[in-house]
Amino acid sequence: MDWLVKKRIVFSLCIFTGLIFLFLGDSYARVYNIKFQMAWHTQHPEYKAYQKFIKMVEKRSRGKIKFTVFPSSQLVPRKEALSALRDGIIDMLASCGAYYHGMVPEGDVDWLPYVSSLNRSKFWHLMNDRGSEFYNIVHNAYLKKANAILLTTIICGNEVIIGRDHIRFRTLEDLKNKKIRAAGGVATRTVLALGANPVTIATGEIYPALQRGTVDGIVFPVYGLKDYRFYEVAKTYTLPALYTWNDDLWINRRFFNRLPKKLQKILRDTAYEWGKWASLHYWPNYAKEIQQWVATKKVERFHFPPDEVEKIKEIVKPVSEWYSKESPGCKKLIEILRKKGFIK
Repeated sequence: MDWLVKKRIVFSLCIFTGLIFLFLGDSYARVYNIKFQMAWHTQHPEYKAYQKFIKMVEKRSRGKIKFTVFPSSQLVPRKEALSALRDGIIDMLASCGAYYHGMVPEGDVDWLPYVSSLNRSKFWHLMNDRGSEFYNIVHNAYLKKANAILLTTIICGNEVIIGRDHIRFRTLEDLKNKKIRAAGGVATRTVLALGANPVTIATGEIYPALQRGTVDGIVFPVYGLKDYRFYEVAKTYTLPALYTWNDDLWINRRFFNRLPKKLQKILRDTAYEWGKWASLHYWPNYAKEIQQWVATKKVERFHFPPDEVEKIKEIVKPVSEWYSKESPGCKKLIEILRKKGFIK
């Protein structure tokens, strides 16, 4: 092979390599910045848990994915956040499906009374394991109605009844006609079923509502006594929990589809792994810490008697019936939950 032929071959290889970088190189070299809004403030335990998720994604993507975080719904008001995600105003959202029941009622299934408290691990897998009928109903509802991919659902704190000042809730009768704060959707229906008057207010408004007597009590995780300083204006709480609040992590479908396949996989797999850790380890351990902390404060702890608990379970059954009528998807979700023994 003469020198001229070798030179042409080398030149052709250089051109070919250049074309590869021209057409494919952008997906390797480009950094994708995710506008990530959370409903949670910077001292919230879930915000702190998300720091691990962010570090995991950035490390596994070798810096190809970066996050600009907007805590406390800084970019878009909480009530409008899922619509903003749908429209691409934000790329990723961490919030509660209960807030968007009117838009995607199927996503509110995890707030049904007692469904996750019987077996946290089993329920987490039901919500998150891909390919199952249950998962597909919720996942497809978000795709269709919010243009959003549900990356993971995190089972967080157990929601108990916390009493304003020294108001005690020890029986169902104590709840009658009381003004009780609930998050909306299924949560509000549950409070209504218990004979109380549900009041829907944002988390940031709870402290002054307790302080002023706007509400007599709240349904909220025990950690609120510490992290939101509710112990200053609320001196009682009652177990067992009515339900568990759950945090959902979504990403805009158009944004996700623009990512290279490798980065899509990193996001999906990391969200699954991190969501499982947060649900089955981080939050249960944090709950134990909070119980110990609350014990050092002058906050009374009560337990509904066993017979009262059984009454409550009967009373809240209509919540599932109401939910099943919200959409064909909701009806099917209830059927699956019954079949698997999560509800009766």
